[in-house]
Amino acid sequence: MTKLYIFLIVLALSFTPLTNAYSKELPLEHFIKEGDYLDMQLSPDGKHIAARVNANGEVNLLFLDTATMKVVGGVRPQNNDDIHSVQWVSSERVVYQYAEKTHRLDTPTATGELFATDIDGSKHEMIFGYRAGEKQTGSRIEKKQATAASADIISMFEDDDKYILITEYPWTLKGNTYYDLRDSLPVISRINILSGRKRQIEKVPFPGAKVFATAKGDVLYAKWIGRDSYTKAAYRASNDAEWIILEGEDANYIPAGLSKDGSKVYLRAHVGEKAFSNLFELDVKTGNRRPLFDDLNADIEYVNYDPASDMPAVGISYPGKTQYHYLEESNRTAKYHKALMGAFGGQDLSIVSQSDNGKLLLVRVSSSVNPGEYYIFDTVTNGANFLWANRSWMDPADMNPKQPIAFNSSDGKEIYGFLTLPKTASDENKAPLVVYIHGGPHSRDHNGFDSSVQLLANRGYAVLQVNFRGSEGHGLVYEHAGYKEWGGKMIQDILDGTQYAVSNYPIDSNKMCTYGASYGGYAALMSVARATDMFKCAIGYVGVYDLNLMYTDGNVSQKLFFGRAYLEKTIGTDKAQLDDFSPVNYASAIKANVMLIHGEKDTQVPVIHSERMLEKFKQAGKEVPYLNFTNSGHGVGDEEGRQQLYTAILEFLDENIAK
Repeated sequence: MTKLYIFLIVLALSFTPLTNAYSKELPLEHFIKEGDYLDMQLSPDGKHIAARVNANGEVNLLFLDTATMKVVGGVRPQNNDDIHSVQWVSSERVVYQYAEKTHRLDTPTATGELFATDIDGSKHEMIFGYRAGEKQTGSRIEKKQATAASADIISMFEDDDKYILITEYPWTLKGNTYYDLRDSLPVISRINILSGRKRQIEKVPFPGAKVFATAKGDVLYAKWIGRDSYTKAAYRASNDAEWIILEGEDANYIPAGLSKDGSKVYLRAHVGEKAFSNLFELDVKTGNRRPLFDDLNADIEYVNYDPASDMPAVGISYPGKTQYHYLEESNRTAKYHKALMGAFGGQDLSIVSQSDNGKLLLVRVSSSVNPGEYYIFDTVTNGANFLWANRSWMDPADMNPKQPIAFNSSDGKEIYGFLTLPKTASDENKAPLVVYIHGGPHSRDHNGFDSSVQLLANRGYAVLQVNFRGSEGHGLVYEHAGYKEWGGKMIQDILDGTQYAVSNYPIDSNKMCTYGASYGGYAALMSVARATDMFKCAIGYVGVYDLNLMYTDGNVSQKLFFGRAYLEKTIGTDKAQLDDFSPVNYASAIKANVMLIHGEKDTQVPVIHSERMLEKFKQAGKEVPYLNFTNSGHGVGDEEGRQQLYTAILEFLDENIAK
């Protein structure tokens, strides 16, 4: 491994950004354009790479020869649609999905259809979806059928390269429109990847369940969200056996994966004092269950698997900087991952895919300043070839690194986050601050590349991101601490984080603004409502401004069958508290200048939230700039719209807190 380490350390240094105190303003287009190489997958035999590539606003599929990196085939969608996802089903054939662009929305929407093609473009077929039907006759021969559903591939059938096993999720008709709500019983079907002819095997008795199958097609485990909004699980010994719903302590262990032969089940559970999420291995024969990773300071969020042993090799958690947890030294993939990590100087590293024989690894390297680079590593020669840099027009040396931070909230709880400083910031030249608040709210910010953060830092703003209580990734206790605290302790964590940043970093406390989307837009306004003298401005983007509306308008309550239970769990039903936690009731108290942005066709957080907030500001005698995107939903999807969006945001920030 010494040879590998020395060779790659030289390679990595050639791509490592150097410290640069000089800051140059980069074109806005550099930050709003989508990446060029979005993702890549290595074929099972390692001879080809399937890549989703963004070119001229279209996401195409390219097939590359691994040895020469020459394009040997591809698919260009019709009608300016996008390739949504792609998956190898053999060394010569892939199955992919479209995302359809319509006149109604600026964001492509996945159609749920499956297409299949060989590398050379032959045998190109739509094999599943609502437009896949063939005219039926009286024959009993299987025919390709039109199906109003979405599909997931769950087994490749190791002994049959003509068929795959899929889960069909029937769409729900509401009015004149079909929706993929996952509220019906899933259907397991066997489908021919050449002709698209399929045969229904069975229905799974749990609405919207995700199922897990062996390489032989035995569907043995399932998980789903119940009407109480909690995740459930079930198992069975064989396809002919009855399903058994897990109860008691076993109900805390949710299936996350299955070995090819079905002898091992990988379960996810929150354990310990802080209830960190860990992965467990269950030996089906003996019933023994063991945790796979230890020394956790945060949840295991992602896992790299080893193709030879067919088991998890590397667990990845994000307490601040990325941490890697290696299962065992004898694991081949873990060994290579550890060596590659040493070579790439502490950047985030993922083994994206591997050839079946384990000879070739497709590796992605990224960081808060690196949008992502792909390499092919040959485990026989210990050599690595650079393939492509995503967002190739960006130089990591021009970007600004995120710093993990941790601080104690006013009630003594440790809170986490990230701070990005512009290159020009110093004690003599303090930077204005944008508090950039994530949505969800039960999601989180990571240490990875974020084009919005980099744009703001490039324009001279420090950027604070707080993973307030309620954020995921730091254990279930941490996440649950945010329930029914949307406008309370979660907001206080943001305010405490702002005070911490001002006290410990070169930040101008007289020039600060809040900004966020969805819950982040809500929190941007609640922060300036709670701390009326702390911030000069606030930007609410597709934000929730009246919590009472969550129960009557929007996808959560109107489309999800568990939506009301989720809301009762996370925001509660106390009318007095919902009012107290709603920005619409603080329009007259807010001193900061406010800008509102919304998509007219937003079904997640309907535009009525911004309209009601604007009306309250009008009643308070305040003029608020409002940007409405006619064809946008829950966020602006196209490049032209993002140009308009960020131009307006930067102008607003410049007017309020720029030097």
